[in-house]
Amino acid sequence: MAGIMRWLVIGGTTESVDAVKYLVSKRADVTVSAATDMGAVLYGDFPVKLWVGYLNQDQFTRKMRTAKITHVLDASHPYAVEVTQTVQRVCDELGLAYFRYTRRDEMKNGKTAAEGNPMPEIHSVADGREAAGVLNELTGNVALLTGVKTLDIYRNYVKNFQERCYARVLDNEASKARCREIFEDENHWQAQMPPFGIEANRRFLKVSGAKALVTKDSGAAGGLPEKLEAARLEGVSVILIRRPEEKDILENLNRLDVYFT
Repeated sequence: MAGIMRWLVIGGTTESVDAVKYLVSKRADVTVSAATDMGAVLYGDFPVKLWVGYLNQDQFTRKMRTAKITHVLDASHPYAVEVTQTVQRVCDELGLAYFRYTRRDEMKNGKTAAEGNPMPEIHSVADGREAAGVLNELTGNVALLTGVKTLDIYRNYVKNFQERCYARVLDNEASKARCREIFEDENHWQAQMPPFGIEANRRFLKVSGAKALVTKDSGAAGGLPEKLEAARLEGVSVILIRRPEEKDILENLNRLDVYFT
């Protein structure tokens, strides 16, 4: 391909690290957009430029123009739908090549990836609102492991939210401040940092007295096997929020080899 290719990787995930490794191996000019400082740490060993912080559409547009980006490899989390849609709009506006990279997970409902142990009942739902509907049909306490951004959904739609629901969120000031606003009782939430192994998940389920666990289908890298195994060992039901449906997924980075020959 004639001219200089300047690649922007939309990062913050394990897949994005794989994407950066691939592009760097091709001696590409690479910039990575990471929403948080914690995400930016993933790329410390690579010769790349970094954009750190949440960007809206106008900011992405200005930065892509200034950096003269030619190709965008979106490896953001499947649940970061708004980010993907924003980046796609900018690429359409600027006429840039856009690729969506994520790996299909081979996790099967009812089994752990490592051992194939039988699981308690798993309710597969499309989103937090549907998860709340399932919770309203169940009894007992609930462990919410879907992040601080989704807590408003459960507060608004789960019956007896303040009595039943317990959340674990990332240990940062913004998350803790939001939990203090949402929960009347500070004993109903914990702020911790990953990784969360099986025993850590079991402890949270025991402390919360949970009979149901809500999580996202984040795959092995996101700790789903450990959550499912903890639920199995504690006899806890699982409400599993499915990944959003996506089309035109680039599942093998080697498909990009044509751009470097």
